[in-house]
Amino acid sequence: MRLSALRVALRIARRDALRAKGRSALVVAMIALPVLGVTGADVVYRSGQLTPGERVERLMGGTDALVTAYRPGRAVEQAPVAEDGVRVLVAGETATAEQQRAAATAPAALVTGLLPPGAVLLPATPGPEVSASTREGLFTTSTGEADLTTKDWSGRLDLVEGRAPSAPHEAAVTRAFLDEAGLRIGDATTLKGLATPFTLTGVVEHPGDLDKVELVGRPGEVVAPLTAAMAPKTAGITAPVADEGAPPEQWLVRLPAGGRLDWAKVQEFNRYGFTVTSRAVTLDPPARSAVPYQLDRPVDLTAATDNRTVVLVTVVGMALLEVALLAGPAFAVGARRSRRQLALIGAAGGHRGHVRAVVLGAGLVLGLAGAALGVGLGTGLVAAVRPWAEEAGGSRFGHFALAPVDLLAIAGVGVLTALLAAVLPAVQAARRDVVAGLTGRDTVTAPSRWAPVVGLLLVGAGAAVAVYGVGTYSSAGMPVVGSFTARTLSVLAGAATAEMGLLLFTPMLIALFGRLARRLPLGPRLALRDSARHRGRTAPAVAAVLAAVAGAVAVGVYTTGTDAQERAAYRPEAPPGAVVVDAALKPDSPQLARLRTSVEQDLPGLGTRADVHEVVYVFCPECSSSVRIQGTGPVERGRSAVRTLAGDATVLHNLFGLHDRTAEEALAAGRTVVFDRAFLRDGRAVLTMQGGAGGPVQPGQAPQTENREIGVEAVLVENPEAARFGPVLMSLDAVRKAGLEARPAGSVWLPETVPTPKEQQRAEATVARIVPFAQLRVERGYHPKSNLNTVALTGFAAVVVLGAAAVATGLAAADSRNDQATLAAVGAPPRIRRVQAGLQCALIAAIGAVLGTISGFVPAMGLLRAHSAGSSAAPFAAPWGVILLVTVVLPVVAGLGAAAFTRGGLPLARRAG
Repeated sequence: MRLSALRVALRIARRDALRAKGRSALVVAMIALPVLGVTGADVVYRSGQLTPGERVERLMGGTDALVTAYRPGRAVEQAPVAEDGVRVLVAGETATAEQQRAAATAPAALVTGLLPPGAVLLPATPGPEVSASTREGLFTTSTGEADLTTKDWSGRLDLVEGRAPSAPHEAAVTRAFLDEAGLRIGDATTLKGLATPFTLTGVVEHPGDLDKVELVGRPGEVVAPLTAAMAPKTAGITAPVADEGAPPEQWLVRLPAGGRLDWAKVQEFNRYGFTVTSRAVTLDPPARSAVPYQLDRPVDLTAATDNRTVVLVTVVGMALLEVALLAGPAFAVGARRSRRQLALIGAAGGHRGHVRAVVLGAGLVLGLAGAALGVGLGTGLVAAVRPWAEEAGGSRFGHFALAPVDLLAIAGVGVLTALLAAVLPAVQAARRDVVAGLTGRDTVTAPSRWAPVVGLLLVGAGAAVAVYGVGTYSSAGMPVVGSFTARTLSVLAGAATAEMGLLLFTPMLIALFGRLARRLPLGPRLALRDSARHRGRTAPAVAAVLAAVAGAVAVGVYTTGTDAQERAAYRPEAPPGAVVVDAALKPDSPQLARLRTSVEQDLPGLGTRADVHEVVYVFCPECSSSVRIQGTGPVERGRSAVRTLAGDATVLHNLFGLHDRTAEEALAAGRTVVFDRAFLRDGRAVLTMQGGAGGPVQPGQAPQTENREIGVEAVLVENPEAARFGPVLMSLDAVRKAGLEARPAGSVWLPETVPTPKEQQRAEATVARIVPFAQLRVERGYHPKSNLNTVALTGFAAVVVLGAAAVATGLAAADSRNDQATLAAVGAPPRIRRVQAGLQCALIAAIGAVLGTISGFVPAMGLLRAHSAGSSAAPFAAPWGVILLVTVVLPVVAGLGAAAFTRGGLPLARRAG
């Protein structure tokens, strides 16, 4: 085709688009929406990618380097940015001079000696996590120190509200701290272990972690005092072992004017066991060959990145498929409305290529308009909602980034989608008879005979592939794409194949519905016959609904099924509503009675208290071992199940949730109760432990141990529910008879009313004040995870169901003006038009929703079986709310909406010919 003819075709397409403004706006909106979404996602992603300069600010603020005492006394290798990776080298037989100096010198002094003269060290070691006072009680927060009156911390820790702490015992906190504590600037909070409260003067934020809960004090007022307060042991209380995973010491380094730390200096620090992230090295990194850490580490994509790419491509592909399915009928209707004009082109000597060019030109014109509108709106939307997007993502943008290549590619995909949607209408318009076009008559094609057969074959093949994949491939197989195994990919491929089969079968199904029209009243009869006659615009709308509903139902069924699996696998540590206090107290500790009394005062109505003891074996004055029960059954992994517990009938009631006369009498008689037959052997429970061996233990000598077994007389009270909390409960007399010792492990209450979270906070504050290492918890049962994906996909499906049905109904109304004029001429009442529109809309929505629900179950059940392979059978749990919404509520709403917004008056028009 000549260029001049192409220009004429585009001019005609542009004039047609301006003439049919409503239909054109509909197509432009359908193209623009997915382009807008992808553009917004791309801008957000690119803006979140930090440049080297921005990353330097996040790591070291306004200083020149960040030094970490990673492993003093051992040589290390690091990436140019130490946060990208560090490796500790294997120690040689003889320590080097650098390693010996590092092991014998205080880290701060060593760093000062290695830096240029005049360099200033600013301590940046994170403080411990501690409890801080709130309006209701206590909660856990991170701690740190910084001098926010200088610009050294700007970029790493920014002051966003209030003023910087400048006087003793003033502190700044993050917004998350204020939200969780219920405090405001000007209030005071007290850190557990420190007597003096801190006055809150400002709000700070970590640009890379906006959700962090932290209190930042002035240098020397938080980290060192907290570390000293947490070090000693309290009399009568067994303190926890010191945390060997505490963060290493860190310093920000401010160099003198003109000073810089190059890569050679960084490697010198590495020989002492220190890592350095230098501003100079980050902005001008060395060649890869000069970085030993990177020499044996090939650059590859992680499985997580592959998975995100697969998900992103799938989502974008589905969105564009929906656009093509919905925009195609719009171009087809436009071609039919312009059939006389297109026929005149043929009558004037134009060939089929010219007709195709005009219809494709409409796709090009509307695609360009939609793509440009989508890119512009997507960019502007991200700019407008940037603060909220940063809050939702948990980090600030480095900068507002617009990648021209990305945006052009996104716009190009939008234009290509519009062209693809116009291909089939263009081919059909080119094949239309010229005489029929000039007279205004429309040709109705017979349904394809092979499409339903191919569709049924594809449905069968897809189901077979999915079943074969689940039954053949192992769930523990090697990943094929990202972390997706052959089993998962086979299920997804089978589901996609089956869904394509349903799409091919849809026109035949609509034709079968049309045959039912003869038995219906006038309005439904016209609706069914019109939908069946014009399957070219009805079937794509049904297919769009089917695809969207299938995705929503599949994710809903899978999410609900996995949630049911996790609920079944959840093992509570006590009966629902139980209040448990774990306290590692010695039997003669004076805090024990005070602790129990204080909890009962803070939480009135707890009921009877049960005092729980743990059974241990003491084989020397400072030597003891835990006691386990031997059996053939699976021991649950709850807190109680890994210990052998002792107590009376109140423990039986409160902790095991069991009221049984036999068990109560056995405990009163000084015997042991077993709740699972697998832990009973010939009427006795066999207890295993590690005991002393090799004679008396001399001072400074580690005791030798050996496995020992003790059999105790036991009574079987088989109860699977009680066995979840522990397989055995010994009476205190039985413990003494066996030569063992029962140590207090805590107390349990089972109140009629579960304490509220605020009441629990107050009680936790009391417990922490009396016994710092004790814990109070309330068993609130299994909490399902938030199903954000299900909600989002259900919302997307609802929009597609309503939108596709409305689009198809609107196109049908525009396409059947002659039929409406005929109805008006023969005296049909005005309500017929509304009834016809409402029923057409409901029919499209209902057929697509039902088929989508059926096809959505196939991949979901296959993935559930793959997810539960090697464990108990996956419980069937369908999201009935989602299914009811998409199959019943939405079709009814779509039909009622179409009937309500359709004008009742029937048009009168002169018939062509």
